[in-house]
Amino acid sequence: MSETLFTNIALCTDFSENADEAFNTAKDLAWRYGAQLHIVHVMVNFSLSPPIHSTYMPIEYDSKFIEQVTVAAKETIQQRYISRLKEKQPYEVHLLSGYASSEIIRLAKEKNLDLIVMGSHGLTGIAHVLFGSTADRVVRRAPCSVLTVRSTAKKE
Repeated sequence: MSETLFTNIALCTDFSENADEAFNTAKDLAWRYGAQLHIVHVMVNFSLSPPIHSTYMPIEYDSKFIEQVTVAAKETIQQRYISRLKEKQPYEVHLLSGYASSEIIRLAKEKNLDLIVMGSHGLTGIAHVLFGSTADRVVRRAPCSVLTVRSTAKKE
């Protein structure tokens, strides 16, 4: 029985340095297993986020702003990830909008992902306080295995 261990691997990125390190792992695994690499970025839609105490205020986005954010995300994905793939390495890009962990889990089910690779720590500071750890939520709810990649940067 020569069944391939991984056929669909997702890299989830918030464009942090830790996500860039996770890319190296996902790219290598996808290449070694001949898997399709799914590059996933979720554009957080604050109006869909859960209320945070009584200070929550929904934010409305106009279509021009959404278009600018989408173009910037596509350019960043091209520069940081696609340009570093090996020749003929199969990939798909998924730009999603919504609550990051929910969208990642929905995509995992939809694309029948075998593995999700993501940084163990993405955004920090106020974003982490407001939204918690996307990696924690994905690990708990994903329908497949999740590999969280720790930063190799030296902490002083």
